[in-house]
Amino acid sequence: MPVSRGAHPTTRVFRLHSATIGGVRRKLVAAAVLVTSVVLVASCRSGGSAPKAPEAFCDAAFKYDDRVSRNAKIDEQIRLVQRMVDRAPAKIKADAQTFVDALRRVETDPSVKDDPKIKRAVENVNRYAAQGCGFYKREGGGGI
Repeated sequence: MPVSRGAHPTTRVFRLHSATIGGVRRKLVAAAVLVTSVVLVASCRSGGSAPKAPEAFCDAAFKYDDRVSRNAKIDEQIRLVQRMVDRAPAKIKADAQTFVDALRRVETDPSVKDDPKIKRAVENVNRYAAQGCGFYKREGGGGI
């Protein structure tokens, strides 16, 4: 166990490491989950009526949310987000495609994690799923 400088040699220092998916930092996924949590809280408080998302899209989004909460590897995440793309209505399809494209590139191009366009697309997909699929009404994960 590592020891902190200046600490007594028997003092253990625990360091938190970023979770990884097959060696790739999960910042993109973590950001998606965080954004969804914020959107969910806002959705619950607003009491407004959000447009209903297609059931097939919601089913794909719920499956993705469930598997990510169980630490799905990147290849599984890609398949699950692709299902969302295939079932997405026109108003969110381009953002869902950007999301899956980023997941495909993240292992070879880590810069996608910091790309504002990609972050915005992931946020849009999360918001649409949270509001249109009623994530805050379901048990389990809590959002994409």
